Amino acid sequence: MYHFLRKTAVTFFIFAVAASLPVTGQSHNWNSHAEVAKKVKQKFENLSTYSADFSITTTEGGRVKNMRGKLYYKSPGKIRYDFSSPQGDLIVSDGKMLWIYISRLKAVGKQDLTLNTKNEDNNKIFIGTPGPGITRLFSKYHYRFDSVEQPRQIDGKSVFVLDMDQRVKIGGFEKIKLYIDATSYLILKAVGSDNLSRQTEIIFSNQSENPEIAGKLFQYNPPENVRVVLNPLVGE
Repeated sequence: MYHFLRKTAVTFFIFAVAASLPVTGQSHNWNSHAEVAKKVKQKFENLSTYSADFSITTTEGGRVKNMRGKLYYKSPGKIRYDFSSPQGDLIVSDGKMLWIYISRLKAVGKQDLTLNTKNEDNNKIFIGTPGPGITRLFSKYHYRFDSVEQPRQIDGKSVFVLDMDQRVKIGGFEKIKLYIDATSYLILKAVGSDNLSRQTEIIFSNQSENPEIAGKLFQYNPPENVRVVLNPLVGE
């Protein structure tokens, strides 16, 4: 249960973790990859609410696992992931407490987000808003355009594509390919890989900026027949 919850949280907080490498000997029809990163960070810093459909595909040793559902965000720090597959799974937070419900286990992880736990860089592990999370993502990776042609047409959309390489190999996704809408600067897709040849693809669709979202959507009380595991991600 503990390891499953940690893996689930790592997948969904990929964007919760802007220095860049120069591109030399190339010409392209956009100012710079650093300018794209700046626009993406500004976009997420200014979001009050957000919703999207998501799908996650993890490939490991020939095995493929698929998850999908609907996500919601409301400032400051409220999130909700409703899974249609696995049916009934749920991740929800009011910004102070995070709940991760695994339906097949009839168990829920209850994680206190107010703990003053910090990482090796003395930054708080839990981040309440997507803006700082995106900024941290770019600070943890070297990044550059994956080709000269930027933006380019992918599936009928104008898209910037960044190759990202983890600065310090501390586990998790060592490499990420990030697909960014060249008009909205929302993230369309991220493909992460680790040193075990495991690949995770996250796709966001039907994205809506600043929709009306009721605050009660982020409230959660576990049923009486559910086992509660306290602070499965990190404690004091």
